[in-house]
Amino acid sequence: MDLLEACLHANGREAVKAVRSLLPSVRTSAIWAIIMHAAAWHEERTFDTSHATISVYTVHRMIESLGQHATLVSEKSMANRVINLPTEQTTNLQEVLIERLAYHLADTDHWRLEQGPRYDIETRLDSRGNAVQVYIQSIRERVQMSALKAAAVLGARTDQTMLIRATASIAAEEPDKLGHTFIMPISLVTELPVSEYTRPHIATLWHLTEFLVRKVPSKAADEFGMDDKIVKFAKPTDLSPNSNLFMNAVVKYGTLGHNAIFAHRISESARRGLVNSDTIRRLLEKLQRNIGAELESVDNFSLDSLAKKQEGTDWSTFPTEISLPSSKKVSEWFSVEHGELWNSMYSLKSSTFENMIIDSTRQDWPIIRAMQYAMAAITGDIEASHPLIFTQAVWGLVDNGLVPENLAALQVHRLLREQMKNM
Repeated sequence: MDLLEACLHANGREAVKAVRSLLPSVRTSAIWAIIMHAAAWHEERTFDTSHATISVYTVHRMIESLGQHATLVSEKSMANRVINLPTEQTTNLQEVLIERLAYHLADTDHWRLEQGPRYDIETRLDSRGNAVQVYIQSIRERVQMSALKAAAVLGARTDQTMLIRATASIAAEEPDKLGHTFIMPISLVTELPVSEYTRPHIATLWHLTEFLVRKVPSKAADEFGMDDKIVKFAKPTDLSPNSNLFMNAVVKYGTLGHNAIFAHRISESARRGLVNSDTIRRLLEKLQRNIGAELESVDNFSLDSLAKKQEGTDWSTFPTEISLPSSKKVSEWFSVEHGELWNSMYSLKSSTFENMIIDSTRQDWPIIRAMQYAMAAITGDIEASHPLIFTQAVWGLVDNGLVPENLAALQVHRLLREQMKNM
């Protein structure tokens, strides 16, 4: 049973077997294309946003940040290696992350065959410039198949810059109170398979356009201007003057951590030039709106201050461990090599770990980060996506120089414990 079939049959164990069978022999771009094909069939109408493509983005960046892997990390990885574990332990943690992702993709609602992705797309538009106009207009007019055909024209080229830029620009118009309308398209186009992988490529574009035609306003807001210079990426936008806003987003992370996740995608868009500086400024205003109330001063975000002001969630019972092929190896290694720190994360009292990180030093952050990756992957509810997504987003803000390591460790710890209580 292949990965897509296992997912469509909601068979998590078979999905894990299928993705593991790919690891020894399939090239990196192919395995991520196969995974994105499965994600494109993920419906999740309960929250009106598919978290599957967001989860693929999340796990891919986590795996890259751990360093090389023969199959899962390419030479052109988007995230730099920031965690140095022994080779065997690096591989084990990377593979438990991909196992968890495969299980999650299967253990959710999926499109019925008659409603899911369509593959028989004819692309007859004569130029990329025309395709961009049709793409945006069709999204506004709620005509998905027309938007899909235009997206296929833009995505068929080796250089997908115009598709990425047009998508990021229109998704920035109204990100909604959770940021979903920006988070999901940015995550998806970052993971879009190249057109060489025909069915995964078209299925992923189908998923993108299905979402955009429902979410993007039919009429542009008066104050919103589409970025019209999308032939190449924009100049990166310096966000260092806005560090206070990003720290507020991490401390006041909101429903399921959405403020911090939204903040991370804004920071990545600024760093990579997915949208211009005017659009970044608009997104920052939307982020501040979502956080609400008046922003607190950076002085209020010292670790001592936050720890004394409010403790994290205490547990009455230990959360459930998800049984995956690599989970036992990962948890046992952390328990043996870093037992005091690992056990403190699982203490019923949240303050046990919080008191330890107050005294942590720079050399401790990579191992704490790796432990939080592991905790989010092997503990809790298999259907829950936000623990992983939030963990990667907050540490990604650290990589972008917008949040300090100690604040990231504390806030990830607090959300994980909050999400995993009674599980």
